[in-house]
Amino acid sequence: MPLQLFLPGFPEGSVKIGATLSILKKDGRVNYFTGSDNYFSHIEGDVQSHRFILATLMENGYVRPRDLENAPLCIPHRTLMNWTAQLREKGSDSFFRSTPHPGARVITPGKAVECAGLLTVGKSIADVAEHLCINISTLRKAIKRGAIPTIPEAPGKNIEGGTTKSDRSRQDA
Repeated sequence: MPLQLFLPGFPEGSVKIGATLSILKKDGRVNYFTGSDNYFSHIEGDVQSHRFILATLMENGYVRPRDLENAPLCIPHRTLMNWTAQLREKGSDSFFRSTPHPGARVITPGKAVECAGLLTVGKSIADVAEHLCINISTLRKAIKRGAIPTIPEAPGKNIEGGTTKSDRSRQDA
């Protein structure tokens, strides 16, 4: 059975991608045309529909991955192959499923306060992590992102009532 050719007309204002696909963004909607026929439409900014339709268009032979890799879309080849594999293996609804929620956080608000208390009395990060059965890298990342509250120290004095590190270094010297 011969392949039916499309009429060459593309809607005005659309961006031609490949031999048969054009994309038109207008009035907050994105329309995908194969030839002059409206193939699919979704709200602008709907990432899941965008991925689904591009995977479907590739799978049905309307567009080649190399056409989508070039301007104006510039989507990496591996990403396109992942989308088509997802469509084949998991089906079309896999693009619209909600992502699973991450597991329970290791640094709970209670542990964060406990970590802050131990750190302010002079315990090292490694000691605090070992004491609370937390991975050291987890504790460091929590400190870096600001999840561990800090208690401001009095200027010139540390929590134990000693002097600053600079003062102690001068005394040692």
